[in-house]
Amino acid sequence: MKVHPIHIFLVKKRTTFTWLIPVGLFIAAWFWGHRNYAVFAIGVVFSLLGELIRVWAAGTIHKDDTIAEAGPYGLVRNPLYLGSLLIAVGVAVMSGIGWKAWIVILVLFLLFHMAAILYEEEFLKEKFGAPYELYLTRVPRLIPMPRRKDSLQAKAQFSWDQVKFNREPTTAAITLITAVLFGVLQVIGR
Repeated sequence: MKVHPIHIFLVKKRTTFTWLIPVGLFIAAWFWGHRNYAVFAIGVVFSLLGELIRVWAAGTIHKDDTIAEAGPYGLVRNPLYLGSLLIAVGVAVMSGIGWKAWIVILVLFLLFHMAAILYEEEFLKEKFGAPYELYLTRVPRLIPMPRRKDSLQAKAQFSWDQVKFNREPTTAAITLITAVLFGVLQVIGR
């Protein structure tokens, strides 16, 4: 698999980017954010939904061992990234900055995470071949679609140990801390 150095940089730096989103938006919210408890609550709901999706996905995937086809992976090929996208949108909403935060979040998310998705798809095509190619035709990449009759029906084996093994508690803690900090900003203002 031939990969351009910029692509590799984007794939490797996506986690750093993910950690920097809340920090950058918090600083921006301190100066330009509008305080609105209802909008903040909507952001919390997006982030919570994203984290729930990530926990479900982390508890069912055994990375690089087999093709993940069960549970959330029967609905969308990249539920971890879908969860991250919802968390990022939630943080953008919690910031109270408005549409500018949404644009920045979506552009950066697509830049970094789509690079990772494309890289991982090529890796998995090489590793698993035809079965993975079939999976690609049956399950959408990032946005879940209603299940077709021929869609995957496998039941996922969820494990909290797998959630821990995949280090999802770290993401959950960052999501919680971010929501608390934005909540404090809502209460005290700047």
